Amino acid sequence: MGKLTAGKIRSPSEPGRNSDGDGLFLEINGKGAASWILRLQTGGIRRDFGLGSAKSVC
Repeated sequence: MGKLTAGKIRSPSEPGRNSDGDGLFLEINGKGAASWILRLQTGGIRRDFGLGSAKSVC
């Protein structure tokens, strides 16, 4: 866990999902806004939960 650096979180560049490990992702949209997503799987069903903006955490 902990594959993302502070610089990558503070200044997101390319749109997409960046994995930090153990189901935690930093999702960057086309406008450069970033948000945290937690992916969990139980009983064969995968769910993604939004945890909020990356700016409110950093």
